[in-house]
Amino acid sequence: MNARDQHAANLLGASALLVTGIVRDAVHETVGAGGALGEALIAIKDQPGRTADWLGGVLRISQPGTAHLVRRLVEQGWVVRESHGRARPLRLTPEGERVAVAALEARQAALGRLVGRLSGEQRKQLAAIAAELLGPEARDDVRLAQLCRLCDRASCPRCPVYEGWRETTRSSD
Repeated sequence: MNARDQHAANLLGASALLVTGIVRDAVHETVGAGGALGEALIAIKDQPGRTADWLGGVLRISQPGTAHLVRRLVEQGWVVRESHGRARPLRLTPEGERVAVAALEARQAALGRLVGRLSGEQRKQLAAIAAELLGPEARDDVRLAQLCRLCDRASCPRCPVYEGWRETTRSSD
């Protein structure tokens, strides 16, 4: 890797940390708790009816960590665990839905302030670059959910991650 490529990679890494911190802070302030609570709420909002095992895979946390997280979500009154045989699908309560929507709004506002520093042309370039980086990463449905676990799907009607996943599943048929 030449010096210019190293510089670009280094700036990408620093930018990733900046964005991660901004999103984490916005969601934390809204949810009132750190850790994976906000991510879990948004993931469940996006894909209701999934199990705790699925949630743990998406958030990349252990089974005991997932059990503790789900217990906290239930205790907060944000999630209910339905009973369908051995499967225990997770669904948001009305209060959980409200908190998840508020967290997404806070995330979007924080990212909007950051992207607002860019010109219209730079925003267009950023979207194209992000699509190129993200699309090929969606190798399966869990990876798709991992990458989009904090996304506001309504603001990304042509999601490059989803399109990458569709392309991967089409080519593996």
